[in-house]
Amino acid sequence: MDKITRYKAIIEKALSHQAAIKISNLPAVERQLIIGEGKEQFILLHVGWQDKRYVHGLVIHVQIKNDKVWIQEDMTDIDIAGRLIEQGIPKSDIVLGFVAPYARSIAGFAAA
Repeated sequence: MDKITRYKAIIEKALSHQAAIKISNLPAVERQLIIGEGKEQFILLHVGWQDKRYVHGLVIHVQIKNDKVWIQEDMTDIDIAGRLIEQGIPKSDIVLGFVAPYARSIAGFAAA
């Protein structure tokens, strides 16, 4: 299995796990995992109702781009980058897209 195929499988497994976790204080809100054709875009959303308020929001967005794993958004406290590293994706192949380009390598992640 080549590197990118392996990365896609790791990302899908990690986000599928997150999608299956119910939000205890938001029982009517579900998590939906959307995987783009070719498995190069992974989006985890919250969708549903909290009392009289409709909830629809991006939780995690991961993208495969230029042979790197780009974490474009992580609105969780689980540290998706850490989970991906634990599963075998090296820091040098992870780009924190939500961090300014000049600061990415300071934390040991890929600059781009």
